Amino acid sequence: MPDNLVADCTPAVPVPVIMINGTDDPLVPWEGGYVHVYRKKLGKIISVRQTIDFWVNRNGCSPDPIRSTIHDNEPGDGTSVHKQAYEQCINDADVVLYEVRGGGHTWPGGYQYLPELFIGKTNYDLDATKAIWDFFNAYPQ
Repeated sequence: MPDNLVADCTPAVPVPVIMINGTDDPLVPWEGGYVHVYRKKLGKIISVRQTIDFWVNRNGCSPDPIRSTIHDNEPGDGTSVHKQAYEQCINDADVVLYEVRGGGHTWPGGYQYLPELFIGKTNYDLDATKAIWDFFNAYPQ
């Protein structure tokens, strides 16, 4: 989440949030700091943990997530996926994090669109497209 938006982000109603982040993303650092594209510094972000905490608090969710691990279909890809689902939120606006351990700035279940040297590893255990669709499809229109 951009650092400069945190103070002003005050949605009128709780917002369901799904995040899929790689712990080894060379462009958008897990621990926060500056977004980098090659050697160029772009905007500053807060950490994934701070972002999740922000939305859990904003949505009034239970602070204790339901934790699960996605089956490792590709043990040789050097990545794994761990899910944290924060529920019991106001208006059922859940907050979900898919932590792609060892994953880079890639689309889980997609293809390695650039070399690992530039964007990190792609995970093949999670179909990110399906996960996002399933998450938002659960909310009435």
